[in-house]
Formats: sequence, structure tokens, C-alpha cells
Amino acid sequence: MKKLIKTILLIACFFCLVSCFSKSTSVMVLFDFESDAELDQFHWKCHTLFNLSDKNVTHGTKSLRLELYPSDYPGLAPMLNVNDWRRYKAFLFDIYNPEDEEIPLIVRIDDEKDLPTYGNRYNKSFILSPGLNHLKIPLNSLITSGTHRNLNLKNIYRFIFFMSNPQKKFVLFVDYIRLI
Repeated sequence: MKKLIKTILLIACFFCLVSCFSKSTSVMVLFDFESDAELDQFHWKCHTLFNLSDKNVTHGTKSLRLELYPSDYPGLAPMLNVNDWRRYKAFLFDIYNPEDEEIPLIVRIDDEKDLPTYGNRYNKSFILSPGLNHLKIPLNSLITSGTHRNLNLKNIYRFIFFMSNPQKKFVLFVDYIRLI
């Protein structure tokens, strides 16, 4: 009987140690573009069109085809259902650039409900290479452009992907927007 209890305790300790040292990755999928219903969560803007596509998918069976036309700031602005990002380490998304040239894309993240000024929000420009781009933004790097304060990860109200004054139409494919 004592041998059985020791064996059970030894097995329990082993599982505790394994769980302490295993790296479990928590993923919160924000948008995966698997149904038309998901498109209702995006604000429609002039000079930006989007629809589901079977092309350039990185997760699931669909991606979002995004057309950005010449204008001031064409882009994509979803409504977020998850505003508390504190338990995550990074914001990730996949973007396929079908062009033969690099394309600049700006990512904006707001931690204020009302539209904050440029200096009081996160803004970063990324260069999209031709083909698939896996973009990862560590959440500890979310610092406002002007005041240089860390964003309040408890209150993330929006993120926006956009271009600044494109001179021609660009098409991008977006998929698997997530927090890890």
C-alpha cells in the first residue's frame, strides 16, 4: 500500500513538473475570415473594398481580399470584441502582397475610445515584401508616437491597417489576425 501511494505521488510530482516547464501558447484569434458574418465587424470606408477569398490563405479556408484605392487613408478598421490584451505577448497577422514591388502599410492601435491624435496612439509603418508577410508586433513595444507612453493593454479599442496616399490601387490578402 505504501509503495502504491509513493508511486502515485511520484507520478503526480512528475506531471506537476512537466506542466511547469511546458510552454503552452495561448492564442486568441481576433479575425480569421471564415464567414460573411465576420465582415459585419468591419467599418466600411470609401476607397476600400473587401471580400472573402479562397486565395493566399494561411489559416482555415478563407482570407480577406482587400482593395485599397487612391485616396488619403484607405484601410481596414474592425470592431474589436476583445479589448483586454494584457495576458498576451504579441499581435500577429499574415498579409500576402501579390505585387512585384514592396508596399508600405501602416498599423495604428488605439487605447482611447475617442479617436486619439497621432501623437497619442501607436503608429508604425511596415514594408510588405512581395509574397507572404508574417507580421508580429510585441505588445511591450506598443508606445504612442508623440508622448512615448506605453499603451494601456487593458483598453485596446481599435486597430487599423491602412496606406497613406497610395497613387494607384493595391490589392492585399489578410488572414489570421491574432494575439499570442
